[in-house]
Amino acid sequence: MKNRTSRTAPSARELPTMRQSFQRIHLVIILVSLLFSGLSLSALSMFVLRSYAENNIQLIATSVSYSARTALLKNDAEMAENILNDIGTHTDFSAARIYNAERQLLVSWQMPGKETHRGVSAAISTWLFPEPVSAPILYQQQEIGRVWIHGDATRVLRYLWQALQWLGGSLLVTGALAFYLSHRMHAGILQGLKNIASVTHDVRLRRAFSLRVPSASIAELDKLSDDFNSLLDELDQWQRHLKRENDSLAHQALHDGLTGLPNRKAFEHQLQALLNDPHRRQHVGVLFLDGNHFKQVNDRYGHAAGDHVLTVTAHRLRALLDEGDVVARIGGDEFAVLLTAAKDEEEVAQVAREIIQAMRPPILLPQGIRIMQSLSVGAALAKHHRTPEALIAQADAAMYHIKELGGGWYLSPSYWDQEPLAMPTPLLMASR
Repeated sequence: MKNRTSRTAPSARELPTMRQSFQRIHLVIILVSLLFSGLSLSALSMFVLRSYAENNIQLIATSVSYSARTALLKNDAEMAENILNDIGTHTDFSAARIYNAERQLLVSWQMPGKETHRGVSAAISTWLFPEPVSAPILYQQQEIGRVWIHGDATRVLRYLWQALQWLGGSLLVTGALAFYLSHRMHAGILQGLKNIASVTHDVRLRRAFSLRVPSASIAELDKLSDDFNSLLDELDQWQRHLKRENDSLAHQALHDGLTGLPNRKAFEHQLQALLNDPHRRQHVGVLFLDGNHFKQVNDRYGHAAGDHVLTVTAHRLRALLDEGDVVARIGGDEFAVLLTAAKDEEEVAQVAREIIQAMRPPILLPQGIRIMQSLSVGAALAKHHRTPEALIAQADAAMYHIKELGGGWYLSPSYWDQEPLAMPTPLLMASR
């Protein structure tokens, strides 16, 4: 049997946030911009300094040639050296040589204490002054000698380092300011997107369609926020419409369309809830009601008249009961009453008598005809039964029992279902 090597799924890579992405992008842009600007300005500064150095050393050579003319005519080396000393202390050159017309060296001068450049300084010094500069010594338009000058980069290098330090500091300040401004800029973008993301998250988790995204400081994000809010308005309206539709369907599923009363399903559901509570079930009573001779009303006056009778009956029953009690239409001309706070049999019997009494006034049909409609009422107490089905069946049986006797009301005894073969004498019965 071959061994199988299990492959573990690679862990999901953690994605950077938008703030981190913006910071990286802006940091790269700032660094590239500063590097390019620094190199460009440094190169420009170097070329400007080289041009300045070339012009300056040429000017020094011309000045030395003019000043050394008398010394050369007199062939006075000491005078020429003094001239070089005097000019060298105020200008930038490291060495000088003066030749006569026969190209014989008159004097050679070296700046005392001259610094020796090394490394980068030496390379820059060589780049600034690659070769010595010469200038002719003229007298009456004739060349009587020549001066050679070697440039000194010490002062130029000092200026260069100061310029580079200033440039570096300026670039750092510019970079910090650019980073701060970029942070301020993408903070507005991130805040607008964060508001949209936060509202979207709440809408997805809590279906809070009433939330709205605040306006943004950026035109595109503000337009996106307005469009998103408009979408939320439509979703909110659609949700309200669906809720109304669902509530309507739920109401239709649990209520009678003619009378508006709860139907049999709703009645059984509420009865079950009460029976599940051990304390409340001791005070629950059920009454089953059925119209006497209701079929004759339909046959004689039509179904519209029958519907009117059912509607009036429902209205009278609803007006009669206390708050918390439930009246439902079970079907046809059958109604059921759920008493939620019945203390004893006598209180249930009193409700049954009041129902019979409430139906004594005649019902006025739309045609102007007055008819009498009575009810047969069967009652049962929940404390004598364990299940809703048994309780309803007992009240239904009590109703049919009194209906066979001609109508009225009947309260089922506690031992009814325990002795089905021996019909007991009813505890309470209204005279027909």
